[in-house]
Amino acid sequence: MSSFGFGTLTVALFALVCCSGSDEKAFEVHVRPEKLIVEPKESLKVNCSTTCNQPEVGGLETSLNKILLAEQAQWKHYLISNISHDTVLWCHFTCSGKQESMSSNVSVYHAWSPEINMSVKLPCSPASILNCRPLPLCTGAGQATSSPTVEHHEPPKQVFLTLQPTWVAVGKSFTIECRVPAVEPLDRLTLFLLRGNETLHSQTFGKAAPALQEATATFSSTAHREDGHHNFSCLAELNLTSRGGDVFQKHSAPKMLEIYEPVPDSQMVIIVLVVSVLLFLFVTSVLLCFIFSQHWRQRRTGTYGVRAAWRRLPQAFRP
Repeated sequence: MSSFGFGTLTVALFALVCCSGSDEKAFEVHVRPEKLIVEPKESLKVNCSTTCNQPEVGGLETSLNKILLAEQAQWKHYLISNISHDTVLWCHFTCSGKQESMSSNVSVYHAWSPEINMSVKLPCSPASILNCRPLPLCTGAGQATSSPTVEHHEPPKQVFLTLQPTWVAVGKSFTIECRVPAVEPLDRLTLFLLRGNETLHSQTFGKAAPALQEATATFSSTAHREDGHHNFSCLAELNLTSRGGDVFQKHSAPKMLEIYEPVPDSQMVIIVLVVSVLLFLFVTSVLLCFIFSQHWRQRRTGTYGVRAAWRRLPQAFRP
């Protein structure tokens, strides 16, 4: 074999060994879910996994209570309990001396408060600092800190519906108002004004709206006869699916309209005249009855009086 052929073979073998080693060290770490919004004191399950076939070490780092539910070489399943504050969960694995990690933001929805700066500590060994890509902000005695962005969420807890007026004639206008106090984030809130199951109006709110203000939606409509047979209500929907959360909905108490038919002016005049005539006839009949009764009484009283006086006269004065 020539020296040129031997050299080419040596370079090819060297490249093969180097490339295979590089592929072995290149791996990924995944955490599910990546974002999560929970209620205070709630528990959740977190899965940490890696594409490394034989990781040397791996796990989940958090300041919250955790329990390892199940594990295999490439994944670990944890239960995080009693979540009381916003935090960050770190999943990490070490493969061939190289460490990779991935974080998951956990938010507890509650009323707005000033921004909270929190630090999540993750142990970093000297070997990890020297031989792997260090975790964010490795400082001090082998500890890593991270200041996550805190997201605050307040689902709708109260929804109020107002109908004005509540007694309206057909063809006249009325106003529906929906009011929801203290909701955050407003840019994920939608208010639906409903007549039965039909949506009369929906309103969303922009990102520029300040946090935890009162959200209000107003809609004016014309009264129809069938409106008196339907309930009116308001549905407040806070959609947090884009942030790893759920869809929260809250209905208002249903209300109904009193619908009546307007009476034309000509008919009203006729009705007034008829009522006036009937009232006059009634009063006249009462007066006539009273007059005739008095006259009849006087006649009877006069006849009996003459007979009584005649009987009291002596026989000498009688004819």
